[in-house]
Amino acid sequence: MKIRSRKFDGRCGRHKRYNPATDGRPATEGGCPRCHLLFEIWESSLKLNQLIRKFNPRHDDLKKLPPKVPAHDPRQLSLIGDGPL
Repeated sequence: MKIRSRKFDGRCGRHKRYNPATDGRPATEGGCPRCHLLFEIWESSLKLNQLIRKFNPRHDDLKKLPPKVPAHDPRQLSLIGDGPL
């Protein structure tokens, strides 16, 4: 299952400097609906990370995967090997 491959860079058009991680929940009375949505998205991402870590505590999503070694292409002739000549 692939879940966290999506990057989201969202901002409110009216409040461009609003950051849910540092500013917290936006004001409830007459608050901007887009700022509320950004806060909910941020809060949901934290909850998702907690659930993934609860499911698999050893999961390390910051670890880089090793590069895949390309398989040998049978069409490539070997200069050393015992191929047909």
